[in-house]
Amino acid sequence: MIRHIQYVLAGLILLGLSPRAFAGVTEIQALQFGEYIVTHNDAVYSITVNVGGVVTYDPAGFIEIAATGQDGIYDIDGLPASTAITSVVISQTTPLTSGGLSFQMNTFTESHPASTDGAGVAQIRVGATADTSGNGVPYLDRTYNGMLEIQINF
Repeated sequence: MIRHIQYVLAGLILLGLSPRAFAGVTEIQALQFGEYIVTHNDAVYSITVNVGGVVTYDPAGFIEIAATGQDGIYDIDGLPASTAITSVVISQTTPLTSGGLSFQMNTFTESHPASTDGAGVAQIRVGATADTSGNGVPYLDRTYNGMLEIQINF
């Protein structure tokens, strides 16, 4: 059995449930990359948030403004109770954008329990990398939004 859960990301990333989802989502902590100034876009530069919430970034391309990056923690409900989870796959459906340049989300990391609990809930932690375009065009001072999808395989 495969469950697809699609999220709308806001802020640098904020979560909300989309109508395509087959399960309910409670956001415990939103996945966020933090606040930065993109100082150079002459190459691809990255910001990474791991599943433990540790944030790393390439200082050649960014100046950190606020250390607000954090991994995402989401309770997924409406799943079969006490059922083994074989894998969780996370993918970008829309890059982080704000009407112009975008950041590509990739290298997703996640952690999940071995099975859903007795109520059919699984807590999924999500980390990711956001890459600049590297095309030389400056990024505007804006909030960038995107979408990702979480697929839970049973």
